[in-house]
Amino acid sequence: MHAVVPKQRIRILTIQIAVADEADPDSVADEISELLSENGICSDSSHILDWRYLTEYQPVVIASDDPEEGEVFGLLDFNLTITNKE
Repeated sequence: MHAVVPKQRIRILTIQIAVADEADPDSVADEISELLSENGICSDSSHILDWRYLTEYQPVVIASDDPEEGEVFGLLDFNLTITNKE
């Protein structure tokens, strides 16, 4: 299900979510889907038009002995590029 309309300008937001390395990726995807569906894309008042769960990029990092909030996200390099459809 999506709410994208033809020729609509779309902003792609990136969100990073930290889960334990041993967490089942399918269970995590189901949980994210449930959160976004109940409060997002299925709601008439939502700004969320569509979403996808990227399974091809799931790096594992190691937290420090005394991890601070947000620390784990600074441990990886994440670059996105736009590819225009021809």
